[in-house]
Amino acid sequence: MQRYQKSMYGLAAGLALTLAACSGDPVGVNSGDELTDTEIQAIFNALGDAIGGIDASAHRVAPLDGIQMADIDVSQDISVSSQCNLGGEISVDGSVDGTVNDETFASDIEMEVGVQFDACGLETDQNTVSVDGGIDYYAHVVLSDGSFSADGTQEGGFSFTTDDGRTGSCAIDIDFSASYTEGESVQSSITGTVCGRSADQFNAYTGT
Repeated sequence: MQRYQKSMYGLAAGLALTLAACSGDPVGVNSGDELTDTEIQAIFNALGDAIGGIDASAHRVAPLDGIQMADIDVSQDISVSSQCNLGGEISVDGSVDGTVNDETFASDIEMEVGVQFDACGLETDQNTVSVDGGIDYYAHVVLSDGSFSADGTQEGGFSFTTDDGRTGSCAIDIDFSASYTEGESVQSSITGTVCGRSADQFNAYTGT
């Protein structure tokens, strides 16, 4: 079961940034100055790191009386936070629900979290940016022997200030899907917009 947890949480965390109802009041408009592509990717990187923290915070979900070799229900609340590299923090709150077979590790899981930026200071190759706002994250992940599929959405936005004097806000509206079969490459699709630009130019799956 621990092996299942690590793979499932890591997969769900790394695949996408999505829709839920936990992050407060997202700043979902494009206004003011613009961020560079590098700055936007730095925000996705920080978001991916925060979602990855779910892995470390996961509790055991096995039945109290041990392995059952059958489908079991999974229901877990999530609440983690991480410090941004220049101060402030990112918090992640929500839930993971679904089923997992504790013999084969086949699973059908939904993950719904809200991600909140609170004066999150980030450094890029060009300058620094401080971010506030909320992004709502949903992922549906199906794992079976030798394959997986996932889909979801990301909605919300954030306000920002940079050390060169720019201020503004960005809206995020993304749909994604990904699938993999053993022996083949991952097939993925991301559509929508980030700060008024096409989302497919950014790495919004893993943030790396």
